[in-house]
Amino acid sequence: MAYFIHARDAAGGITLRRESREAAVKKAEELRAMGYFEVEIVEQAETKAA
Repeated sequence: MAYFIHARDAAGGITLRRESREAAVKKAEELRAMGYFEVEIVEQAETKAA
């Protein structure tokens, strides 16, 4: 399962990918400490092949 971290700062936005929830939370906290705002974590939806 992949997790995407979306965040914004004065220059624009970024999207980062992490493979675990714990790693995504850690990175989100780091981004907030660096001054990013609107930080959110989105879980990638599973898709099944037909």
